[in-house]
Amino acid sequence: MKVLLSAYSCLPGTASLAEPAIGWNWARCIAASGHEVVVLTRAINRPRIEEHPNSGDTQQLRFVYHDLPRRWQALYRIPFGNYAYYYLWQRAAAELACGLHRVERFDRVQHVTWGSFRVPSFMGRLGVPFIFGPVGGGEDTPRNLRKGLGWKGRWWDALRRLSSAMTSPWMAPTYKSATQIIATTRETCDAIPAKYRHKACCRQAVGIDAESVASLCGRSSAARQSSRLELLFVGRLLPWKGVHLIVKALAGLGASESEVHLTVIGAGGDLHRLQQLAKRLKVDPAITWAGWMPREAVIEAYSQFDLFTFPSLHDSGGMAVLEAMSFGLPVVCLDLGGPAMAVNDGCGRVIATRNRSEEQIGAAIAAFLREMMANRAALNALSAGARARAASLTWQANADAVYWEPLLTQVHPLEGAFCAEA
Repeated sequence: MKVLLSAYSCLPGTASLAEPAIGWNWARCIAASGHEVVVLTRAINRPRIEEHPNSGDTQQLRFVYHDLPRRWQALYRIPFGNYAYYYLWQRAAAELACGLHRVERFDRVQHVTWGSFRVPSFMGRLGVPFIFGPVGGGEDTPRNLRKGLGWKGRWWDALRRLSSAMTSPWMAPTYKSATQIIATTRETCDAIPAKYRHKACCRQAVGIDAESVASLCGRSSAARQSSRLELLFVGRLLPWKGVHLIVKALAGLGASESEVHLTVIGAGGDLHRLQQLAKRLKVDPAITWAGWMPREAVIEAYSQFDLFTFPSLHDSGGMAVLEAMSFGLPVVCLDLGGPAMAVNDGCGRVIATRNRSEEQIGAAIAAFLREMMANRAALNALSAGARARAASLTWQANADAVYWEPLLTQVHPLEGAFCAEA
């Protein structure tokens, strides 16, 4: 099968940057499944792509590079101008794709990056089966948990909801022309208009390399010798990342710093508010604010911890969750967004949020931590489960789930394709 992949962001060796990693890994994994893949991406990505060694899983890849004239690239210098540039690029890329299709005769086209359900793709114009996604962004902070975001967080969340409401109408042509819509979370799936939802399915956009999982497993637990429960958070310090819930859980736990300790790796605008909260709740001695670290240092740090905390309130993916599980770290997260799709009772704990206050959620997290502190055997079992779960959540598994041949023969009939073939 010949596949055209629209990947605005696509770079090798960018595992910590979601969009470029998604574009690159979906491309190479579709090719590894035996399909001929042509990737349409930005010209700015060309140097990095051409410098990358041509390994076995990229030999079936060809790249077509495209960017708008230089004058339009100035849009990146103004607030939200990157979205305007992206939209214009998508329109121009669709015209280029139609020309390519007249020569290449693609069997299928897929849009993978950016993976946002708010911005349309015009690849349905080719008139061949069109896969839109994986796309996310339909997640939202539950109403009962918005107070804890602080006024800045609540304001940003309100703008985000407004953006979703405003962009919904202009997505109709994309949904109509799509043969299949892949949503990264059930919340995004539910945000798709009901008339198009029969085309939708939920699949993760991010994954782990199988080889990386195998190499990491051997390094996962040997270094963890501390008698106290060592907790880790990795990510940007933004209100909706939910770190304040972990701080409140530590306060509710009532354990001393010799029994449990949280290390926060990351930086962001919410740092000061979080530090003030920790002082007010008298748990600041049990928290180390490690700041931003290079990816290599973060990878080395994983093996020093027992449990990964990721209580994000709306996260479409959660690459850090998969990396942590690769090291055998069980994960505690909320039943919201992408992390809830990756974590189960065999590798951690998913905390229910429906009709619960922050205090109740904090108490539920504290109860799980207390359970792990009292039962190291259970913690070890979850650690083994985390490694096994990570091994199943690979990039290749994501691509295979979409390009499995029996599934491809059951696609929905095309609707509204409007780029006539020559």
